[in-house]
Amino acid sequence: MESPENMDKASWIKEMLHAFCDLCIKTIDIGMRPNTHFDKGGWKYLLASFKQQTGHAFTKTQLKNK
Repeated sequence: MESPENMDKASWIKEMLHAFCDLCIKTIDIGMRPNTHFDKGGWKYLLASFKQQTGHAFTKTQLKNK
């Protein structure tokens, strides 16, 4: 089990980064980024889609920091 200090730090591999970037582009294309940031629905979509594609359940903060 991971220590509490390491739970906030996400480990990224190249395939996960590409999947995240592709999902961000798709989310923007379907209109879930009204201004300069994703809306609540956009973040929900990103979190669910990222978990489905990669099998990793990162938090909103972990994705946002990337």
